[in-house]
Amino acid sequence: MLIVHYSRQLQAAQAWQPGTVIGDNALWFDLIDPTDDERKAASKASGMVVPERDDLNGLTLSSRHRAGSDSLELSVPYFAAEHDDKPATPMGIVVGSQAIVTVRFAQSRAFDLCQECAREKPFDGSGDVFTTLVESIVDLAAERMQEVAGDLRKLSARVFSTNRLGTPVLRRCMLEVGRLESIQTRTRTSLLSIQRIVSFVRAKEPAWADGDEQGRLRVVDHDLRTLDEFDDQLTNKLQFLLDASLGFINTDQNHVMKVLTVVSVATVPPILLAGVWGMNFKRMPELDWTYGYPLALATIVISIILPVLWFRWRGWLADD
Repeated sequence: MLIVHYSRQLQAAQAWQPGTVIGDNALWFDLIDPTDDERKAASKASGMVVPERDDLNGLTLSSRHRAGSDSLELSVPYFAAEHDDKPATPMGIVVGSQAIVTVRFAQSRAFDLCQECAREKPFDGSGDVFTTLVESIVDLAAERMQEVAGDLRKLSARVFSTNRLGTPVLRRCMLEVGRLESIQTRTRTSLLSIQRIVSFVRAKEPAWADGDEQGRLRVVDHDLRTLDEFDDQLTNKLQFLLDASLGFINTDQNHVMKVLTVVSVATVPPILLAGVWGMNFKRMPELDWTYGYPLALATIVISIILPVLWFRWRGWLADD
């Protein structure tokens, strides 16, 4: 799909149809999983080369960002998609003095937010589009991180509840930690690429990024650094909750082992007594006692109770 936005007028964005002519005042060419025809149409109307998907997957910085004679080619190899259960896809941005081309392969709320800004106020130029898009991406990432922080507060209250949690409940808490870590990792990786793009543009100081755009990018750069610190806090909190869940599970397992140890120790004396009285010797005084059988049973019960009482007196049977 190719969506064309026009400059300095409240003209609605139009989805390009094969065979139609794109106006001269076209400013933003938004390509979503484009076909070859859509790629050629955007390239012809903008006068810029539209990157292929394989060109956007470069790992080195030199392959991610390139400066042309009148344009900047920027790429985000790992751009978070709209839904967390969908894999991330690359995104490319080519910015020139007259137009901007974006190439993406999944829907994104950040682009929707940017388009909403265009309906309220027409774009001034390619620099305005680029800056607004970056601001939308950062705002959406900040919103996701706030959601993760809220879920972490709920999860922390659940893990550190005064009620004793069983291993199945703690296991579900660990799975929730893994889900939140996955969301945070996606957001972190995407923001890292955006931060490199912003630093690259600020260093190059292209003609389409005038004083106003530079000031806005400076604010975005500050926001990215703030989010980076916030990300460190969330990552530490996630690790802390994971360690706490594992610690509680180990505590429960240790308690089970402690109970089993007490049971095994408490059953040793009666086993010895039963073994002695179960011997088939001819002369055993207890066999002639009138109350030998109940006395033997009482002795076995007492031999069980005494070790248990001793363990409790030493505090080894305490739950906390």
